[in-house]
Amino acid sequence: MKLKVTIDIFSGRPNPFRIIEGSEAKKLLQQIQLNASLTDNTTQKEPEHLGYRGIIVDQLDGAATDFPDHFRITPDQLFSGDQHADADSETFESSILDDIAKFKGTGNKKDFKTMLLSEMSQFKDFNDAILRAPVLPPVVFPPANPCQCAPLPDIAWWNDAGPRQIGNNCYNYATNYRTDTFAQPGRAAGLQYTSLSGCTVAAGQRSAKMGAVADALIDTPLANNACPSTGHLVALVIAPGFDYHWYRKGKDGKWSHKPGGTKATLLDNAGHFILDPRSANRGMYTQFCTFMQVLHGHIKIK
Repeated sequence: MKLKVTIDIFSGRPNPFRIIEGSEAKKLLQQIQLNASLTDNTTQKEPEHLGYRGIIVDQLDGAATDFPDHFRITPDQLFSGDQHADADSETFESSILDDIAKFKGTGNKKDFKTMLLSEMSQFKDFNDAILRAPVLPPVVFPPANPCQCAPLPDIAWWNDAGPRQIGNNCYNYATNYRTDTFAQPGRAAGLQYTSLSGCTVAAGQRSAKMGAVADALIDTPLANNACPSTGHLVALVIAPGFDYHWYRKGKDGKWSHKPGGTKATLLDNAGHFILDPRSANRGMYTQFCTFMQVLHGHIKIK
């Protein structure tokens, strides 16, 4: 038996993961207690907020188990495709925390574990807020100057539960540029960011904003939530020391975003429509860095 176990917590960076094999993999699955059979999602849906969104498990060798080949575990649910089941994963999550040192892509292990514990404790509040979100759009006046050049509201196109959704992150979505590579600011130009300590980084380091500028995004810190005359407006925020995240403003003047490999959404972490990313509930992404302009056909990301 061979499993890939991924902590789904980042939006821009690839998530931490580890490969587990043999008896250790079997023992890990035994720590998940299913309390019901899988049924179609009606009242439940997979998490799509910023921050901790559960543990993703992929069975890499097709071993015969009682679990799907690909599933997500949250504190009280198991999700697989369009189905879910009540589950008890407290012991499972505890074992993940105990083995943080074995995960790749965490950065500083001690700091990551502290942050993860905090995010786990807030998971229910964020997820419940999204589930309670109103169906009706917010009551706002129509924009005086709609964003004519912005991307069409194509959230459903990105949310295919397949390669488009899983392989493209917040940066892909914000720039409206599909790569299926979880694109990173600056990578296409050979100048990927080297520090996520904040919006401004130490001398000799490259920030996420600097990486985006290398990809030909234009820094417009004075945009003040106003649509540019050409291209479209995006916004960069930082979870200091851990990750970055992007928002984009649509043709209708509304903001949306795509937390990592999950679904694109119009809602923030409080379940509210995003009128301005500076005042939205962004969870651990506490630093608002800047607005930037994307000129269609002029950028290249990878």
